[in-house]
Amino acid sequence: MSTDLREELDALADTQTFSADPSAWDRGRRARRNSRLARGAAVLVAVAAIAGAGTLALQPDREARTADTEVPGGALPSVIPEPSGDVLTDVAIGRASVAYVDSDAQPVLVDASTGEAHRVTLPDFPDAQAFDLYTDYLTGSWLALSPDGTRLAYPTAVPMERDPGQFFVQTAWYRTVDLTTGQSELVDLPECGPNPWAMTWTPEGRISIVALSRGTFEEEPEVVSCTVDPTTGDSTSQPLVGVMAPGAGISATFAGADLSFDDLQKGGPPVDEPVDAVPFVTSSGADLSRELPADTYPDGAVVRPLGWADDSHLVAEVGSDLVLLTSPDRPESEWVWRTLVEDVPEGLGTSVAVDLVPDLDGDPDQELTHDFGD
Repeated sequence: MSTDLREELDALADTQTFSADPSAWDRGRRARRNSRLARGAAVLVAVAAIAGAGTLALQPDREARTADTEVPGGALPSVIPEPSGDVLTDVAIGRASVAYVDSDAQPVLVDASTGEAHRVTLPDFPDAQAFDLYTDYLTGSWLALSPDGTRLAYPTAVPMERDPGQFFVQTAWYRTVDLTTGQSELVDLPECGPNPWAMTWTPEGRISIVALSRGTFEEEPEVVSCTVDPTTGDSTSQPLVGVMAPGAGISATFAGADLSFDDLQKGGPPVDEPVDAVPFVTSSGADLSRELPADTYPDGAVVRPLGWADDSHLVAEVGSDLVLLTSPDRPESEWVWRTLVEDVPEGLGTSVAVDLVPDLDGDPDQELTHDFGD
């Protein structure tokens, strides 16, 4: 068994088993994005500091924004900028369009209304050593931005030394941060395993993770997905591994999701190996895929699913691009492949407010992002 995997298993809590709750997915259809954005637009800027240990400090003197540079309700930027200015402790920006972790393990938020990027301070956010120890298992991002762009979630992963020079990653809690108030809350760990390989959000506001299951004496650990309610801490297994579409009929997965435990003993999933297609799995057990455009990705690309803009359109990071593509279970006549953003900043994970992707109108030249200028 590899040292990394042994440490991963040793760090798991007491063995538990769980089963999927099918009724949970009857509620899995996404509410219309327009109604979410309308509700969120009313709270674009926080106006009060919130006292308490779970609250981030707010800075009273934020730079004033001019009306001609703002987009009411927010938009995805056509270019994801490098961060500028001081590191912000005031994260009550209302809504972020993109959240990413830069190469120094510093979280960065892109303001959905102004397009400006800022490094931010988040309580208990994993440091560079934690990322370095766990990088072979990160099939997605540890920093997850909710579909409407108003909340963050991440593990409080910290390096621990078991023996001299032998380190592993331990996660005691998850955290959420409300970007409309700056308030931060602790979240109980889900049943399927403390250290996530990837974190996203479901349309219903649950945190979704991919992790290695706890296993039992009868069953070896395997790659699984589950969700956790950030309010109650209740967790539920997902029937499909990866980022599930609303309705749970199909999931965007990743290379290595179906590896056996014996294979995983030889190392983590092939997170950095280029593929020539985006892999999916359906509720019927079928493996489907969408081939990458060969002229754009002649040597393939690393693919990481980020979230669903609607029931049939996935947002994914493909190489250095953010793309929007149709699920392969739809008729081929409906398929689209649109590049949203090119040259995503290099880093340790990217997350997108997928509700900000406009409904497609059939026009191949439809603008899906906003040019915020310099």
